[in-house]
Amino acid sequence: MSNIICDICETKISVINNVLKHKKTEKCQYIKRLLEKKDKLYLDKIKNIENEYNLKISELENEKKENLNKISILTEENITLKCENKAIEKSNESFRKIVEKSATKTTIKNNYTHNNYLNYISSEPIDFKNLKNDLNNIVTTNSLMYDEEYFNEHIVDNILKDKNGKDKVLCTDINRKNFAYKDENSGELVYDPELDKLTEQLRNGIKLKQIRSELLERLIEEYEENGKNGKDPYIKFYEYIQKLNFGNPFVEHVAKKTYIKSKSENTLKHQ
Repeated sequence: MSNIICDICETKISVINNVLKHKKTEKCQYIKRLLEKKDKLYLDKIKNIENEYNLKISELENEKKENLNKISILTEENITLKCENKAIEKSNESFRKIVEKSATKTTIKNNYTHNNYLNYISSEPIDFKNLKNDLNNIVTTNSLMYDEEYFNEHIVDNILKDKNGKDKVLCTDINRKNFAYKDENSGELVYDPELDKLTEQLRNGIKLKQIRSELLERLIEEYEENGKNGKDPYIKFYEYIQKLNFGNPFVEHVAKKTYIKSKSENTLKHQ
């Protein structure tokens, strides 16, 4: 008769009738308690990580709401200023003519600036329609474990550049973090302050639940294979997963890589 393996401590038992008796032994019960304790610790850590992550998400959402309120206030102020400006124009015809001439010059300047941007931006727009599929191949457990700068560069190279290495995004004002890129449908330049629209598309395009599960599982396996030496896998998990917010460090990185003034200066140097 083949041996029976205890499902708790994996001890070999030769007689089936001795299984229940064996499971009541101190040795088997001790191992059972250890396994239960390990399972509880694992679940507690997972819960703590999720709570911290949800708290951070909530904070970011609150910040976004505050920014939207500020934009709303600025919009109202802008409307008020426009009304005041119209009143001034009605009371002073000569001033109105000066404003019209100034507006004409500004339009010419803006057209020149617009055309200048087209010289440095790729003719190929960002492929938002296939962004989710692209991100599944680009954002993996391997790429998430890159350092922050390398990860950001990985996204820029694979999402924000064409096959010839030309930028699909331009930073038009590095201090205010203003950006421009081509509309996927019309081909016209659209402006995206602080890359709000683009980073939202990046966040929504990632299968967050799947990538989080795969990353945590891998970190725990590596930690146990290394004899539980090194940095706690849950701390590493939290640090790595922050990259998927595509927050200020990512925006700063894109700005430095795509700033229009730097590109213009580099072109002049090589002429």
